[in-house]
Amino acid sequence: MATHESFFKFLGLAARARKIVYGMQAVEQAVKKGKAKLVILDGSASENTKKAIMDACTYYRIRLVILEERGILEASFHKPNNKVIGIVCPQFAQSAMDKYYANSGGETIEQD
Repeated sequence: MATHESFFKFLGLAARARKIVYGMQAVEQAVKKGKAKLVILDGSASENTKKAIMDACTYYRIRLVILEERGILEASFHKPNNKVIGIVCPQFAQSAMDKYYANSGGETIEQD
């Protein structure tokens, strides 16, 4: 986690500001309603979850980050079995992307 420490600390700030939605259903709904500005997928997500989220993000043109780390979202947010989050604030989403790019280690899918 050291390489992404500032990224995950920033996600914690976004969570405290209530700018994050958690879980497959909430994220899919936020994507479909155009509220999600960035989706982050845990490396341990199932292939079905990855495909569903990737398809939704591609269709609705939402940026997606797929983390290499496994179980990091569960540990970071103390939410068991949480494999996906969505950031619903454009400014928080951009800042998260900036911090992620500063020391990238996963896959990013741009939908611009």
